[in-house]
Amino acid sequence: MAIYTARYGNKTLRGEGYYPVGISIGTPKFPLGYELREQCYALAPKGFMLKMEYEPYCEAYFKKLEDIGTDKIIGIVQRLDRKAQEEGKSLVLLCFEDIRKPEQWCHRTLFAEWWHRKTGEVIEELEEAEPLKQPKKAAMSAEEETNTQITLF
Repeated sequence: MAIYTARYGNKTLRGEGYYPVGISIGTPKFPLGYELREQCYALAPKGFMLKMEYEPYCEAYFKKLEDIGTDKIIGIVQRLDRKAQEEGKSLVLLCFEDIRKPEQWCHRTLFAEWWHRKTGEVIEELEEAEPLKQPKKAAMSAEEETNTQITLF
């Protein structure tokens, strides 16, 4: 069973071979370049969680999964994976955050961690088609350049 996680904006998903399923509260308003096959709210966080810091968020998200039940969640994911396999594709669980950015984290990685603990199976992050864009440094104005002096003493 090949299951991945990714962000909606990952352009790798525009290629063949993927069965994209949203696991977020909402769906993107921007064009994806691929068809979102399903939305699985059972794996989405609850709205109140979105304002939480990392540690309490983890606790609340894992509690949500436990409240649903391990067997039920495994059944949901297996059903999605069967649909993907019937089409010769890999299941990809999606949400918004670009976790390549150091300040970003996301519930999809928490789900992958939970899944590994419960099943022993690893869910990897789908490789990105494009490198992470580095923020552009603000250009110094001509006046700032003129006023900037290098001194040795």
